[in-house]
Amino acid sequence: MGLVLSYLRSFLPGAFPRFARRSYTLELITVICFSATLGIVEGGVISNIAKRRFEKVVEEESLNFYVALLFAAPDLANILSFFWSGLSHGRPKIPLINALQFSVIVLIALMALTPVSGLGLFGMVAIVILARVCWSGIITLRPTVWRSNYPAIMRATAVGNFQTMQYIMAGIVGVVVGSVLNVHPEHFWLLVLCVASVGFGAFFATRRQRVRRETRMLRAELDSAPVMKPWQGPLVVWRVLHKDRMWARFMLWMFVLGLGNMLMGPTLAIVLRDQFQLGYLRSILITSSITALVMPLSIPMWARYLDRSHVVQFRAKQTWMFVFSACVACAGVLFHRVELLYLTAVLQGISYGGGTLAWNLGHVDFAPPTHTSQYMASHVTLNGIRGLLAPFVAVGLYNGAFMAGFSVLGLDVTTTAAALVLAVSAVMCAIGAAGFGRLLTRMGDRATLAKARSA
Repeated sequence: MGLVLSYLRSFLPGAFPRFARRSYTLELITVICFSATLGIVEGGVISNIAKRRFEKVVEEESLNFYVALLFAAPDLANILSFFWSGLSHGRPKIPLINALQFSVIVLIALMALTPVSGLGLFGMVAIVILARVCWSGIITLRPTVWRSNYPAIMRATAVGNFQTMQYIMAGIVGVVVGSVLNVHPEHFWLLVLCVASVGFGAFFATRRQRVRRETRMLRAELDSAPVMKPWQGPLVVWRVLHKDRMWARFMLWMFVLGLGNMLMGPTLAIVLRDQFQLGYLRSILITSSITALVMPLSIPMWARYLDRSHVVQFRAKQTWMFVFSACVACAGVLFHRVELLYLTAVLQGISYGGGTLAWNLGHVDFAPPTHTSQYMASHVTLNGIRGLLAPFVAVGLYNGAFMAGFSVLGLDVTTTAAALVLAVSAVMCAIGAAGFGRLLTRMGDRATLAKARSA
């Protein structure tokens, strides 16, 4: 009990300077409320909802594609990160964040109106993608507010608390949504409206938020070099990759690893229904909630390792966890052992705990101080491209193997088709992990020196 109370006290604003306490309290309220609203459109939640809600009205091949697209929606939305940077340049950030929050709330509420039909599925997918695009704008703008409102020595603590609470809320919402729909699937519309309404707590908390020295910050933005236009984003990505070949190689292996890992989610959402016949709750637990709840527990362990390692050295070891989780998932499907899929969710939570740290901080070990945003933008954009490709690869492999009657060891076609995709996922993740190891060997002492310079 003492450990629990100590953990809960770490979220209280008392340790922050007086000027930051109000901002921190409002931000924590925002994260709790808005994470509850966003929880229903998390890939592992909404894809399982779509798979079950529309299974009798949409052809299986088409439904599987939409399931994969829903899983990839968060990554797909990242392609527009350049747009939000340009739109917010020299403008107050809080009103724009508030407008984006309101848009997300309204869009999610509109899901309650989607009928159980092919058109309803299309509408749901469009709504989820638009909501994730608006959320990507909030993600792009929040760091500017955090930088102004929290001192450097406590900024990481604040942001770490926000991320931890976001994962916890996502896990809780997944359990609540799955439990309700297991008993009353016909009340989907009411559940959506309830979840959306919680977001207004975040909306009103953010309206009370203030940005310290905002006038000075906006003047500095306007006096700086003109921000790049959205359509210039791909050109900037190319320039960064062409100029820094080591970063380009790092991005290559990130692309291979990320694409392979993104094949797992939609495949599990499909097979948990087609092969295991699981309901809403158990499916959401495996594809979303367990992973989200394990992530905050694993982050401190990975943080200590990343603090003393270059990101390439970190990735060369951490990414083998993704390989292991894909192998366990493949075995669970082949041998029809659902307990192995629960273990997969735990392993994914451990893997993503390290992945989220490397995602937010890894580019610092490569980028010169004046080009940090460009390096991060190239990372985010390439992640968006992965999100665009992943649904076609995952469902193309699954539907192709299913239609071809692919079977090994006399197993069911559904089983072997899913196992094939998961095996491809494991192989691609292994290639990516091995690529990081090779890159680390190639960099040698330069990795240590680069880490020292970025400290």
